Amino acid sequence: MLSKQLSFRNRLLLVVSLVLIAFLGLSAFSLNNAFKTSADKAQYQRLQNYVYSILSAAEFSNSGLVTMPIKLAEPEFSIPNSGLYAQISTGQNVIWQSASTLGRYLALPEKPEGPSNEQISVLNIENEGEFINLAYGIVWENDFGQEYNYTINIAEALSTIEQEKAGFQRSLWYWLGGTGLILLIAQALILHWSLRPLNEVSNDLNAIKSGDKRRLSKDYPIELNQLTQNINILLDHEHSRRQRYKNSLADLAHSLKTPLAVLRGEFENNSNISDLRITTHEQLNRISDLVDYQLQRASTEGQSSLQAPVSLGDVINKILKSLNKVYLAKHIRHQFQIENDIFVHADEGDLYELLGNLLDNAYKYCNKRVHIQAFWQADFLEIIIDDDGAGVPQHQYDAILKRGKRIDTQVDGQGLGLAIASDIVNAYQGKLSLKQSPIGGARFVIQLPKS
Repeated sequence: MLSKQLSFRNRLLLVVSLVLIAFLGLSAFSLNNAFKTSADKAQYQRLQNYVYSILSAAEFSNSGLVTMPIKLAEPEFSIPNSGLYAQISTGQNVIWQSASTLGRYLALPEKPEGPSNEQISVLNIENEGEFINLAYGIVWENDFGQEYNYTINIAEALSTIEQEKAGFQRSLWYWLGGTGLILLIAQALILHWSLRPLNEVSNDLNAIKSGDKRRLSKDYPIELNQLTQNINILLDHEHSRRQRYKNSLADLAHSLKTPLAVLRGEFENNSNISDLRITTHEQLNRISDLVDYQLQRASTEGQSSLQAPVSLGDVINKILKSLNKVYLAKHIRHQFQIENDIFVHADEGDLYELLGNLLDNAYKYCNKRVHIQAFWQADFLEIIIDDDGAGVPQHQYDAILKRGKRIDTQVDGQGLGLAIASDIVNAYQGKLSLKQSPIGGARFVIQLPKS
């Protein structure tokens, strides 16, 4: 429930913060363990080096006695209570101790047996705490072949290395904590900057909702361009539809004035029932045509790349099958040429209405032949419909296809179907033109832009 209430920005900030904290925590744990391991190894290596320095300074006599110089290479062996102690023993007898021990006996639970054997243990020295102790066994053979076993003990206070570890931990947490805080602030700023385009889209949508804007007009990052373009397409599509409804209602109201005025005049001035019936029938048919035309004009979907692609070949073939049955008596031969199949982002009903009207017009006025071609040009789809009929006088081309021409002013015999076709093409921002056909009749050319 909480995740649904969080904004996109807060979700990202929460997730990234948790990941960052987990990463820093694991990094601190890993680095701390690595430092501890490294410090322990360094301490062990240091104890070994102390053993070797003791060995290099020791002089063994044939009687088994050990003589050590007063000053050793490591100064802390000469400083009392320095926390670094050394002794040489044989069996349970201590034969030498560093000045720093002040008589302390560095006892081991067990002595290492044999030469170069090592034993690490922790000693607890009274009033000084715990010490790490390295016991190193050696065997000395004198000039007469006699062997003497010795044990060298090197003890170093654990507090020294523990202080180093504790200091490292403090420094580590200070630095990682400071770095984490800086990274959290940086990621908050980065998220704010990165998500600003989404905030701008939201603000623009609110402006559209309040009526201050009509579409998203700003340039957005590449990732949002497709989304904002599709939103603009939807907004333009909806605006175009509302405008068509508005224009169709206005045109319908204007067009109905004439037949209604005729009917009113006939009812007021003509008492002949037969004439009145004929006039009424004519005007009602005219009103029915006007209503059908304006309803079709208003319901035209118009261009939108969000619509599912429709197979142009399937649409034309279905229309041709139907028309072949309707005009079976004329024995019309049709020829249909298309580049493979063409898919158009358009409303299927609009395509049936557009091509159905133009093909029905070609079948109606042809003698025997109708040719259809469909192919892609550089940036638009072109559909050509030819018939071998009488054609249309050239001086009537503009009148028939004039944009915005009302049905009540269309050329006789070419009115409703061509008017609907022209409005559909205009709704898709295309072009409908009329020419002389190479096979003798009329040629209608439809050009629809790529979505």
